[in-house]
Amino acid sequence: MTVKLSETLSKIIVLIILVLLFFVFPVENMLARQDDITRIAVLNETCEFVDSVRNLGYITPVMYMQFSQALSATGNTYEITMEHIHNSIDPNYTDPVDMTSFQHDYNVNTRVSYTEDILATLFPDTPGVSPDRYYLSKGDIFRVNVVNVNKTMATKVQQMLLMTDLPAKRIAVTYGGMVRDENH
Repeated sequence: MTVKLSETLSKIIVLIILVLLFFVFPVENMLARQDDITRIAVLNETCEFVDSVRNLGYITPVMYMQFSQALSATGNTYEITMEHIHNSIDPNYTDPVDMTSFQHDYNVNTRVSYTEDILATLFPDTPGVSPDRYYLSKGDIFRVNVVNVNKTMATKVQQMLLMTDLPAKRIAVTYGGMVRDENH
């Protein structure tokens, strides 16, 4: 009786291993490759959006909405953060009215605008105020960071296999650079 039980138990274990090897692991691998493809698609969309902003010198509500819709077409939910860094160089004068009082020194002032400020300009909360463009200046730095907030299918399968909780952030893209032109 114990021989039959051990044979049955060993057959069940072999069956479980075969199911893992022939079904679960290939599916997990396929889903991981899908995350890689999604990461490339998100990178392409982010590069296209940022390069467009850098070339034009502004962001329109339509540009931002098209960008966020293209990201949502991947089937994931993303957190989009934007950063606009504007540096201004101000010469130091002892008397601002007298140009000959220049002190041969400059102050570099940095103003940083984040996602909330940019979106507040693009989509104002005030009733009756129409959406507007957000302008950048030549030489400014503009960066966009995109991170998924939902768990992808690959993450869910890996959690099942590893029997642990994994972080949701698998697709993370950062891209930016200097604004080259101003078309406003």
